[in-house]
Amino acid sequence: MNTLIVISGPLFGIIGTLAGTASSEYFRRRRRIEEYSTAIFAKRLESYEKLLSLIRQGEEIAEEVIHNDKFSKEERHQLTSSTVLSIAGHVDENILYIDQELGAHCTALFMGTEDIHDAPESERQQLLKAYYDAKSDAYRMISEDSGVARINELFRSINRPKLSGPIIEAIRELREQQRKMPATPVIDAEKPE
Repeated sequence: MNTLIVISGPLFGIIGTLAGTASSEYFRRRRRIEEYSTAIFAKRLESYEKLLSLIRQGEEIAEEVIHNDKFSKEERHQLTSSTVLSIAGHVDENILYIDQELGAHCTALFMGTEDIHDAPESERQQLLKAYYDAKSDAYRMISEDSGVARINELFRSINRPKLSGPIIEAIRELREQQRKMPATPVIDAEKPE
């Protein structure tokens, strides 16, 4: 019995030292991860903010290219190409922070918008819808991948705002109508019915 008491003291000391070392290492690593994640989150957010800015600039150019008759086909192509290249350059520079698939989606977002202007009316509406849907998807995915969507959900759960008013209600109704709309069928203008 005496031997057990003599052995148990050093044994508990060794176990305590090992447990203390392990927990200290665990908390040190967690602190380092938290420090790095804060810096990485800030850089990701900065990268996505710039990407959004480039998309907004691209939207303005795309609207001009789609609706303005003053541009030649070559000028429309050059304007669209410059937009695509600026987004592609930003995505490439920030490959560590921007999701590759999302970056590819945003890079391809404006490709083909130069062709909408000269498309037959039956095809034009389909192309416009595809472009606007892709643009909406890009905004949604950027919000989700950057973490902003989750943070906004967290803020809403904390302060639970009751946002309403005539304009907000009209926007909600339009969104609901848009969700319920079936996809526009492809109409082949060359094919007789």
